[in-house]
Amino acid sequence: MDINNIIPDSPSDLGAIVFWVIVIILVIAAIVIYLRYRKMSKKVVKMQENLNTHLNTIDQMKKSKEERSQDLHELKNKVDKMVDDETKKL
Repeated sequence: MDINNIIPDSPSDLGAIVFWVIVIILVIAAIVIYLRYRKMSKKVVKMQENLNTHLNTIDQMKKSKEERSQDLHELKNKVDKMVDDETKKL
């Protein structure tokens, strides 16, 4: 293989080579950017799901705390009513 076959003979050949090299570089860059975008969007979706799960857990804890206090309050009222009924009977 002769080195003269690799070097373009005219400036138009050099322009074509540069054009195709630029096109190939741009296509590769677009593919890399697209793949990184997909990877990042999957991470964002996963992080959002984790955040939603965490927030739901906190909401459930708050609700359960409120429900427990409400249940205790209802139980206290029932016991007070039973005590009052018993004291009236005596």
